[in-house]
Amino acid sequence: MVGFMVVMGILIKDKSFSVTENRMLQQFPDLSFSQYVEGRFESRMEKYADDQFPGRNIFVRVKSAADVAAGGLEANGVYKARDGYLIEDVTKPDKSDLDRTEKALADFKARHGNIQMNFLLAPTAGNIMADKLPASVRMADQNKYMDQFFKALNGAGIGAIDVRPELQKAADKGTQVYYRTDHHWTTEGAYIAYQKAAPSLGIPARKYTGKVVANNFRGSLASKSGFANGRNDDVTLFLPDYSNHKSSVIFFSDTQTRTTKFYKLKNLKKKDKYTVFGGSNHPEYTIKTPVESKERLLIVKDSYANSFIPFLTQDYYEIVVVDPRYYFDNIDRLMDSEGVTKVLFLYNSDTFFGDDSLALALENN
Repeated sequence: MVGFMVVMGILIKDKSFSVTENRMLQQFPDLSFSQYVEGRFESRMEKYADDQFPGRNIFVRVKSAADVAAGGLEANGVYKARDGYLIEDVTKPDKSDLDRTEKALADFKARHGNIQMNFLLAPTAGNIMADKLPASVRMADQNKYMDQFFKALNGAGIGAIDVRPELQKAADKGTQVYYRTDHHWTTEGAYIAYQKAAPSLGIPARKYTGKVVANNFRGSLASKSGFANGRNDDVTLFLPDYSNHKSSVIFFSDTQTRTTKFYKLKNLKKKDKYTVFGGSNHPEYTIKTPVESKERLLIVKDSYANSFIPFLTQDYYEIVVVDPRYYFDNIDRLMDSEGVTKVLFLYNSDTFFGDDSLALALENN
């Protein structure tokens, strides 16, 4: 299969984005000896083959159309729910994969024992918004998996940041903490999580004010399922009090570009409006802000962090951001070269429990 994909990759240009699924696709991975030995190249080649096989978009659309035409409540792992919500099924972790990730985290912490590390594992809508699901739908117990993982974190000396109670309380009071048609939390949800996380990170919980910048967002779950009943979402930016706010400089290593803007407002005209939060997923970038603090924070993350990171800039001189799904370099060396003083892992539960890239990135560094 890999050989076939290499040949097809020569004949057919790879796609970087799936309009049908509204997500970035795995690109052909770079090969180095260390990546080959660690298994990282092979793992990413498997994902590349899954994402780039010829006719994939047609297959996804046909399957979604067939599921919708059958009149069911589910299509491609997405359920029709009340109040215009589309809710994705909860990911069940593979025990051996999770054990491997937990060991990789524990070993990573042991190698950097003097550095404070925290892990914010966010629940998904299938957990917090379960009351919106049809009565006949029974999803896996995400809370059980999260509780077990938090216990492992505590044993490894990594602080667990549990934002479930705050998100559940806000949702019960009517705050929209997840998009109706997308798998991400809303900026309101990210802000609530930030308020909870701040004390654990040793920083003040600063005040930000929400401003709606779009009201016609149809996200990844609408695209993935083909369901037309999901309601359009607002996209909100949470802005600071600029009278005391220091501007940041962001450097993207993959494109060798700099900017002072966290929000790409032109992306509000695109299908995937969530990319207003920093654009596409980058392997690694740095944020420098001329604040009094000399702390240097490493964030290891998935896309849930994209709307969360701007809240942190006023309390760290430098923030180094790494997405292990796309980052192939040595994280230990990055820690040393950047003088990292604290680490925050930030993932949503479905990505974390269904992906092995974090273990691959932390092992054998």
